[in-house]
Amino acid sequence: MNKHFLTSLLFWVGLGIFTHTSKAQDVPQAFSLEEAVSYALKHSISVEKAALDIANAEAQVREYQAIGIPKLNGKVDYTNNAILPTSFLPDFISPAIVGVLEGFQLVPAGTAANIPAGGVTPVKFGVKNNLTASITASTLVFDGSYLVGLKAAKGLRELTKRQSNLNDFQVRYSVMKAYILVLIAEENKQVLVNNVENLKKLLAETEAFYKSGFVEQLDVDRLQLSLTNLQSEQEIIQRQVDLAYNALKFIIGFDITKPITLSNKLDELIQIPAESDLNGDIAHDNRIEMDILKRTEYLNSLNVKRLQMAYYPNVTAFASYQQQLQRNNLFDNDETGFTEAAFVGVTLNVPIFDGFDKRAKIQRARIDQRRYQLEMENFRRAMNLEVTNARAQYRNAQQRLDNQNKNLALAERILTRTKTKYKEGVGSSIEITTAEQELYRTQANRMNALYDLVVAKIDLDKALGK
Repeated sequence: MNKHFLTSLLFWVGLGIFTHTSKAQDVPQAFSLEEAVSYALKHSISVEKAALDIANAEAQVREYQAIGIPKLNGKVDYTNNAILPTSFLPDFISPAIVGVLEGFQLVPAGTAANIPAGGVTPVKFGVKNNLTASITASTLVFDGSYLVGLKAAKGLRELTKRQSNLNDFQVRYSVMKAYILVLIAEENKQVLVNNVENLKKLLAETEAFYKSGFVEQLDVDRLQLSLTNLQSEQEIIQRQVDLAYNALKFIIGFDITKPITLSNKLDELIQIPAESDLNGDIAHDNRIEMDILKRTEYLNSLNVKRLQMAYYPNVTAFASYQQQLQRNNLFDNDETGFTEAAFVGVTLNVPIFDGFDKRAKIQRARIDQRRYQLEMENFRRAMNLEVTNARAQYRNAQQRLDNQNKNLALAERILTRTKTKYKEGVGSSIEITTAEQELYRTQANRMNALYDLVVAKIDLDKALGK
C-alpha cells in the first residue's frame, strides 16, 4: 500500500515539475533596451569573434616574448660507422724505417735519401659506434629589433581590444535600432486595433440606424468594406511585428523559436539631445575609430623603428654540455666509457650589406605610416560631414513629428465632427470614410516621423561617438 502510494506521489510530483517547466518555457522573457544590449554583448556571434581576436592577440604577444626567453634543448645522436672513412697521411714511416736499417748496415748507405718524396699512406681512424648525448642552452643577449618589436606586440594587443570595443559599439547601435523597430511595429498594431474597435462601434450604430430607416444600405456597406480592409491590415501588421521580433532576437543572439517581450515603451526612449550635441564643437577623439587609427599609425612608426634597429649588431650566448660514447661494440663495457665535454660561447652578428633589403622595407613601412596619417585626416573630414548631416536630420525629424502631431489632432477633430454630423443626419458615409482614411494616413505618417526622430537621435549619438 505504502509502495503504491509512494510511486503515485513521485509520478504526480514529476508531472507537476514537467508541467511547471513547460509553462516556464512558454513564458516570454522580458527585455529592456539595456538588457537587450547586455544580452547581445554576451551572446552575439560578432562579440564572440572579437573575444577570439583578443585571445589571439594575447597569444601573439606571448609568442613574441618567447623570442627573448632563454632556450634549453636536449639532443641524442647515434652514428654507426658501417665502413670507417679513409684518411691519407704523408708517408713519414718508410724513410724512418730505412734510416734505422741503414744504421744497422742492413741496407746500402744512402737508401733513405733515394726514397721518392710526396708519397701518402691510407689509414682508417675511429670506431664502429658513436653515441652522443648533449644539452644546450641559448639566450638572446641584445637585439634592438626585438625590443622595439616587443612594444609593437603589446600595442597590437591594445589595438585589438579597441577594435573589440568598436564592435561592441556597433552591436549596441544595431540592437537599439532593432528594438525601436519592434516598438514602432507594436505601436502601429495597437493603433490599428483601436481603429478597428472604433469602426466596429460606428458600424454597429450605422446598422441600427439602417434598421430604423435613417440611413441606406450603401452606408452600411461602405463601413463594412472599410472594416474588412482594416482587418486585413491587421494580419499584415502582425506579420511585420513577428518579423521585427525575429530580427531583434537574431541580432541579440536569442533563440528565434522562443518568445520575448519588450519592457520599454517608445515614449521612454525619446530623448532630447543636449544643446552642445546640436551646436557644439565636434570632438573627433570621442570616436573609437579615431583611436584605432592613431594606434595603427603608432604601430607603423614602431615598425619603422624596428626595421632601422636591424642595422645594429645583435648578440646571443650559448652553453652546451655533452657526453660521448665511442665503441666498436656498443654494449662491451670493457671498452672505453663515456667522455664529456662542455662549451660556452657568444655570437656577435654584425650586418654589413644586405642588398638594400632593409632599406626597401623601411620605405614601405614609412609609406604605410603616411597612409594612416591620411586616413586620420580623411576620417576627421568624414566625421564632420556625418555629424553635420545627423544634426540636420534630427532637426528635420523633430519638425516633421511636430507637424504630424498637429495633423493628427486635426484629423481626429475632423473625424469626430464628421461622425457627429452623420449621426445628426446632415453628413454622409462618404465623408466618414474619407475622414477615416485621412486619419489612418496621418497616424501612419506620425509613426514614421516618430521612428525617424528616435533613429535620428541614435544616429546623432553614434556620429558624436557617445
